[in-house]
Amino acid sequence: MKIKNTGSKIKVLLLITGSIAAVRIPLLVSQLAKENYEIRCVLSKNAEKIIKPLSLSILSRNSCVLEDDQWLNSQSSPLHIELSNWADILIIAPLTATTLSKWVTGNAEGLIPSILIANIKPIIVAPAMNTQMWLNKAVQKNYDNLQTYENLLSLHPSEGLLACDAIGIGKLPPNDLIQLALEFIASHNENPYRKDLLNKDILITGGCTSEKIDAARHITNKSSGALGLLLSQVARFRGARVTYLHGPLKIDKNLTDGIKRYEIETSFDLIRALNNEISNCDYFFMNAAVSDFKMASDTSSKIPKNKINDHLNKNFELVPDILKEISEFKKDNQVFVGFCAYTGSIEEARIIVKEKISKKGCDYLFANPIDLEGQGFGSLAKNEGWLFDTKNMEYYISKTSKIDLANKLITKIIAVKK
Repeated sequence: MKIKNTGSKIKVLLLITGSIAAVRIPLLVSQLAKENYEIRCVLSKNAEKIIKPLSLSILSRNSCVLEDDQWLNSQSSPLHIELSNWADILIIAPLTATTLSKWVTGNAEGLIPSILIANIKPIIVAPAMNTQMWLNKAVQKNYDNLQTYENLLSLHPSEGLLACDAIGIGKLPPNDLIQLALEFIASHNENPYRKDLLNKDILITGGCTSEKIDAARHITNKSSGALGLLLSQVARFRGARVTYLHGPLKIDKNLTDGIKRYEIETSFDLIRALNNEISNCDYFFMNAAVSDFKMASDTSSKIPKNKINDHLNKNFELVPDILKEISEFKKDNQVFVGFCAYTGSIEEARIIVKEKISKKGCDYLFANPIDLEGQGFGSLAKNEGWLFDTKNMEYYISKTSKIDLANKLITKIIAVKK
């Protein structure tokens, strides 16, 4: 996902250790530099054997810092302190088992461990190693200890084909996901990042449903699933256990990495999935764009064009209001959030929203316009909107990126006491 950083440059210190996954880092550096981040790279001794410092210097437009630079005679202050103070946000990718061990045990041998131990800024952690190494009890204990650090956003290793030709867990998380985590941290502005959703279970729906007309045709809508996915990732970044139920996604699938998710097709599929999951959640975000119509009868053949009008007239029926039905089973300790896309003025939409929030039985309803230029559907679209509650609250979020909107929306909802 590419969301242009148009304000003053955010300073990112990228720490690179000696996993073979380091070969992917030059692409990440190039990607972030194009998005107007100021990047400084620090290479460990082993990482120097995998990627060239010169390439990182050229891609970042800053000299690459090496292990041997730590104690140069030209230093006027300790380098690890200077670098920690310079950065707004740190990223360590890849994080190896060796560096992880040094970090959590307070072993400051080497430039990168010294930076990690001195750092108090937000830091994004992306481990990468062989599956057996990752699953080793000592490594898991160290990683669990790391999760107690309040300034840390950890991206769990991905599953797939590893450099050793084995298939398993241990891959470096996708570059796009690392960038998304960076955009999330950057969106906090003055407010510090913290894991304020630890031990919370959040259920989110998103994307479109699709209803079969015949063997060749179906009814659907333009929803890409982007906002639902970003709500899911934001909630995960903030410590929650997240389940995402969605229709076919029309965005980069790399951004789904790390999310427990289930793909559905029809409104019936969604209702069945919700019935299985709804009782276990603390917060429920009903962001799915459910098709308004479905066919009463099923057919395995294609209806001839000259008969399609008659087929539709005889079989068209409304899809039930899923949020309304699910809200009948809502527990007192659960918070339900609905979504309403609208066209026209907010004054006109306000009347509709007030009726919907009462009818649907949810605690909040977020209304966003889709008829303004640059807003609406897709991961690159920006959004604004109003969050309403069952009383008189109207909280406005001005036009911003979807990741920032998702973050601000969650912040407001968890801050309001029921």
